[in-house]
Parts: sequence; C-alpha cells; structure tokens
Amino acid sequence: MVPTYPPHRYSDDLVLRVPPALWLVMVFLVRHLALLGITFLPTMGPEILGLRGLVKPHVLVADLVALPVLIAAARRRPQASRAVRAVWPHGRTLLTVSALAFPILALGGLLASGRPLVLGIDAPLLASLCVSLTAALYLWRSPLVRDVFRDFPATARARVEPRRRKRQL
Repeated sequence: MVPTYPPHRYSDDLVLRVPPALWLVMVFLVRHLALLGITFLPTMGPEILGLRGLVKPHVLVADLVALPVLIAAARRRPQASRAVRAVWPHGRTLLTVSALAFPILALGGLLASGRPLVLGIDAPLLASLCVSLTAALYLWRSPLVRDVFRDFPATARARVEPRRRKRQL
C-alpha cells in the first residue's frame, strides 16, 4: 500500500490508526450498553440506579450491532484472532447499521407507545437522533475511515520473511 496519509496516521505495524473521531463514534454507538454496565458496578450507590431508566431495552439491539466493531478496533494487532479479522472489514457497514437502527428503534418505540411524537421527542432524544445520523454520514463520507477499515495488521508469520542462505561450496 502506498502511503497517502501523513506518518502520524500509521501505527508501528504500518497500518492506519483508528482516528479519534471514529473511536468517539464507536463509543457513542454503544452508549446504552455502557450506561447499563455502569449501573451494575459494585461501588455505585442507589442514586446511580436512576441511569437504568434512561436505557430503553429496545434500543440495545442497535448497540449490540456496534459492539463487535469496538472490540475488533481494540484488538486490532498482528496477533488478532480470526473472529476479529472477520469482523473488521465489515465494521463500517455494521456501525452504519447501528447508527441508523437507533433512530428507527427509538421512533418506533415512541409510535408503539401511543404518545404523540411532539410530546415524546425531548432534547436528549433529538440530540441522539442528530448525532446518530451525523455518525452514519461521517462513516461513509470520510476517505480515512474507508481506508482504516480496508487496513489490518498482517499476522506475525506473514511479516517474517524466511532467510535464505547461499550454499557454500
């Protein structure tokens, strides 16, 4: 691969690093799982249990789609397993599905509740809907993100070239 980005964009394994904006998108797309996980920490008091009310079970499906990509990004190195290597090339698509599934699931939940949308959409939900759509747009408009998902560190065996000795006569 011909380097088309500045050197600071590459890791020691000579692959593109996951940009900070992409890390933020991945963490945003698993926010409900993170909130739910925080409420089960043993050191938290009863006031934290109120966070569980913020997590709607039907939107966890969207977070579960993005979770394997976040794990694959964290384990993106030459020693990565086959599962991580299998998930990574499809990461951009999975994150997009997650980003677009949240608005569909959230608005579907509001419609199913029978409440008028005007009363059901509050400022935090509207902000989440806007950020989800912006994340999907970023995933498909950024050439860096496209190239990051095309790039994965080679296995340690593939990088080591065997030495060939010349026969001495």
